[in-house]
Amino acid sequence: MCKSGLIGALLLALVSTQGLATEVGLVTAVSGNVKWQDEKSSVTDLKPFVKVREGDQLMLKGAARVQLVYFESACQETWQGAGVFEVGASSSKTVKGSQQPEVKSLPAILVKQLSKTPSPDGNVKSGMIRVRSMQPTVDSVERDYTEMRKQAESADRNPELFLLASYFDLREYAKLEALLGKMSEGSPGSPDLSALNTLYSRAISAAKAAEKN
Repeated sequence: MCKSGLIGALLLALVSTQGLATEVGLVTAVSGNVKWQDEKSSVTDLKPFVKVREGDQLMLKGAARVQLVYFESACQETWQGAGVFEVGASSSKTVKGSQQPEVKSLPAILVKQLSKTPSPDGNVKSGMIRVRSMQPTVDSVERDYTEMRKQAESADRNPELFLLASYFDLREYAKLEALLGKMSEGSPGSPDLSALNTLYSRAISAAKAAEKN
């Protein structure tokens, strides 16, 4: 269990009640054969940046790998290997197999922004978590990003996911698109980055259309 669960729950206490408040976490990385069974019992291929709900099950085959961030507990779980696990309110449990996740505590400010990542279905408000703080500025989020990047491993994209969501929140679309371009140049052909580009392209188009109305 994540050691910072209680702290994360206190800091991330107010969850948006706009219809999709049951979303408890964000899938930040997927590789290999992974299936997702949601609350409607439909089974589909798991895509990166999907927001999951309590009771969802993720089914991994072979050397598949899934990285999941929980909003309430501010925990990141990394699952690898064949098996099935079920999404809980603040952590997962093994349903089939013997694998256990690698668990890491994340800063509340990072998880707050990850929760604002637009969903593949186009919803940009679901799973949003509110922390009692002033609206950040571009300078402040870029400073936070710099510190996160210094402390993160080179392959860890959480700092970039933080910055992308922050730019979107602040309507800094040009900066957002430039960062996506830089990430794509560094990892050409990455399925996760392709999904991220599509996700934000749709979200930006929807946001701009809404601003005109």
